[in-house]
Amino acid sequence: MKTLQNDGAISLKDSIIEVEGWSDAVYQQNFMDFLEQQPFVMGTLMDADEGMDEATHSWMLKSVLLLKWSFQKMGWRLTPLSNEKWQSVIEEKLEVYESHQEEHGLDISALIKLSSSPNTLSELYLYVVENNTTTEEAKGNALFLLDCAIEAMEMAVLQDKTESDA
Repeated sequence: MKTLQNDGAISLKDSIIEVEGWSDAVYQQNFMDFLEQQPFVMGTLMDADEGMDEATHSWMLKSVLLLKWSFQKMGWRLTPLSNEKWQSVIEEKLEVYESHQEEHGLDISALIKLSSSPNTLSELYLYVVENNTTTEEAKGNALFLLDCAIEAMEMAVLQDKTESDA
């Protein structure tokens, strides 16, 4: 799971096309279902808009929904992630980002390479920034939040596989 295979990239691109075609009602229903399924992850992401304008924040949330939709299409089930596990993801990522930024500044491409899923992070990040005019701070914040969300969602899938294997 730590490396994205071509099927995953294809699924992500297909998901972008599908989600872009959803009506507002279908989008809203899928978003609310995701919020109910992952309340800690989505609650934090919905509140984390510091340094981002409304449009960038909305696109970041949409990109996380795209990832969830891709996972679902690949047959990967996401189990609810506890607040403790979600907070540990944020704390670990924050340490990595702060340490990296102290030495290298906000080097987006280098930060992407540090991710557990750099291809997925790159695709989602580009999806957000190519659809918005945004500041460097907003880009960095969106990257951080996307990286946390990807890690958490992978953890939710692996958690399911671990529990079902037991």
